[in-house]
Amino acid sequence: MLRKVLVIVAVTAISVFCLSGCKKRSSEPRPSERRGEAESGKEVLKTMAEYEAEAKKQINKENMAEELERIEKTLEQEVSQEQ
Repeated sequence: MLRKVLVIVAVTAISVFCLSGCKKRSSEPRPSERRGEAESGKEVLKTMAEYEAEAKKQINKENMAEELERIEKTLEQEVSQEQ
């Protein structure tokens, strides 16, 4: 009988700790709300769609080969610096 009571108390205590620790903080803004942070000095994170739209504007058929060479050179320099 005492063993059952202790098990029930332990399970209840563990459940309370787990459920109270899983709350999300609502004080942190969502990424979609962070757009105005550049003016306040905080880093603004771009989404994948924003990167793709920016790349489509910068890279076209005329300068595709030049951009590819520039990116390859940049990557080679970064790899050589890491070694």
